[in-house]
Amino acid sequence: MRKLFHKSWIAPFLAIVLLILFLRSAVTAQNLTTLVGFAALPADVFVPGANSGAKISANGRTGSFNGQPIQGLSAVQFADRDSFWFLTDNGFGSKENSSDFLLRLYQVTPNFRGRGGNGEVKPLKFFQLIDHDRKVPFKLVNEESRMLTGADFDPESLVIASDRSVWIGDEFGPYLLHFDQYGKLLAPPISTPDLKGGWVRSPQSSDKPNLAASKGFEAMAINPDRTKIYPMLEGTVKGDPEGVLRIYQVDAQTGKFNGLAGYYKLENSEHAPGDMTVINENEYLVIERDAKQGKEAKFKKIYKIDLTRKDKNQYFEKQEIADLLNIEDPNDLNRDKNKQFQFPFVTIENLLVLDANTILVANDNNYPFTMARPPYIDNTEIILLRLARSLNLDSRIGLPKR
Repeated sequence: MRKLFHKSWIAPFLAIVLLILFLRSAVTAQNLTTLVGFAALPADVFVPGANSGAKISANGRTGSFNGQPIQGLSAVQFADRDSFWFLTDNGFGSKENSSDFLLRLYQVTPNFRGRGGNGEVKPLKFFQLIDHDRKVPFKLVNEESRMLTGADFDPESLVIASDRSVWIGDEFGPYLLHFDQYGKLLAPPISTPDLKGGWVRSPQSSDKPNLAASKGFEAMAINPDRTKIYPMLEGTVKGDPEGVLRIYQVDAQTGKFNGLAGYYKLENSEHAPGDMTVINENEYLVIERDAKQGKEAKFKKIYKIDLTRKDKNQYFEKQEIADLLNIEDPNDLNRDKNKQFQFPFVTIENLLVLDANTILVANDNNYPFTMARPPYIDNTEIILLRLARSLNLDSRIGLPKR
């Protein structure tokens, strides 16, 4: 039989194969996200306030706890160049067990490993969310002090308007809540209009809901000049296609809903958004994740969307920016003796652009229930990621100037 390969071809053939493998590896490396900063706030950190967690017992932690845990961090914005405002969610997961959890904004400074720090997170101060002027039309847990709790609202998203007032997206209504820069509620909760008239309601606010429980405004962004808010529902409103989420447009001065910006289509109807943040007037980043943790986690990604670009089904086009389960960690910043890093938390709910190549991501640690890195309950990890491709960043977005 005639030989198909002559011996003289073997060496060049192998060289070509090796070159292809090298180039493929190089292209893959260029597309990977890299961990460039790591800091963590331990799960068991408590600050002054009323005792909390009276109805909590899980993973070796039983309430009541002495003070308030700094946990459930579900949204982030810049405080200054070195610190960030983080918003707590409703606390321990439901109205029923969170009446003693106080809703707050915490200012913290992460001392990032990879940027000269020791990896610790330093809490600086907090603002209590409060309704001194009795704007809330229904009964609060703390009727006398008017300090808001996790049985009153479930805050999940946060933006700061041009006048420095604070807008918060709630899941119990779902509502938009407008506070001054010190945490005082400025107006009654703003209900979410439905497209067919009436309102979008969750089971926590209505006996005839058209939105599943805890599927309100999980994600929210604001445009570069801080005049337009884009709140995004976590779940599908009854009558909309399954796995399709509404992104509204809202006036950042008045809180008036100006209709829909459009629809975001989940890769899987079982997924959920975690947060949304601005790049420029039209482009925004969105966290999309599954509801798994640890080794069971399969999908934790960040996409870029453009509000002016839609696919054939009129959903926003999506471009993958980062895979949070496939991150390069050449300097082993989290000290697990591994050059590959994963962020496998159930809820990843904090996202902020620092510069054209760097983003901040943090988890909601669901204290004391979730264990993405067993055998320990989840800390709050705050990480910095260098992206494979630069963002087209508006000059007004990113780290504040000194």
